[in-house]
Amino acid sequence: MPTLLHLDTSPRPGSTTRRVTAEFAASWRAAHPDGTHLHRDLAARPVPHIDAGQIAVMHRLESSGQRGLDVARDAARTPEEKHGWLLAWEVIDEVLAADTILLGLPMHNFSLPSTFKAWFDRLVIPPLVVDPDTGTGPLSGKQVVVVTARGGAYGPGTPRHSYDFQEPYLRAALGMVALADDLTFLHAEMTKSGHVPRLASFQQFAASSLKEALEGARLHARRVRA
Repeated sequence: MPTLLHLDTSPRPGSTTRRVTAEFAASWRAAHPDGTHLHRDLAARPVPHIDAGQIAVMHRLESSGQRGLDVARDAARTPEEKHGWLLAWEVIDEVLAADTILLGLPMHNFSLPSTFKAWFDRLVIPPLVVDPDTGTGPLSGKQVVVVTARGGAYGPGTPRHSYDFQEPYLRAALGMVALADDLTFLHAEMTKSGHVPRLASFQQFAASSLKEALEGARLHARRVRA
């Protein structure tokens, strides 16, 4: 039975990213009536930032070269470590169970919402990092779709293309844990054109960009995976 893990991070209930991720989720549920849709709202219920307890366990796993997930699950020793490690495994188990991961990530100051970074830092433990010998990891084979919303335009050929620290970062970071093998980006751009007077001339561009993102969401939600 397929599982969709759907993460939203925008603080705004009616945001562009939430609109596109909702479209993806609805299309996915229609295409997978027997599937499980797990929604985590990181704006409403953020994951606590990584702490000394989790870092201590991770350092010990790295020092020992231990890559087994079963062993890692019980690697915490002190009460502080167990507290931090439990928070990490709440995130890890959801990702392990998912076949498709949907990330709604508005651009905040050229980058990503801090709530996503806190979630991701909990996920990246040594056993999940790609094995340098095989190039694979426990999370290999999952479909990942990233929905972004940008106030301006950051695509190739635009003046601010070099200011896009979302897609390059995510390709590198997700690739570290084998989540970039089947990775799709759906960008909705120029979202500020609707309320910033000097950007009003870009409203048609914004509408076309949003339409393309919504169509992409429907397409990739229904895609048959091997």
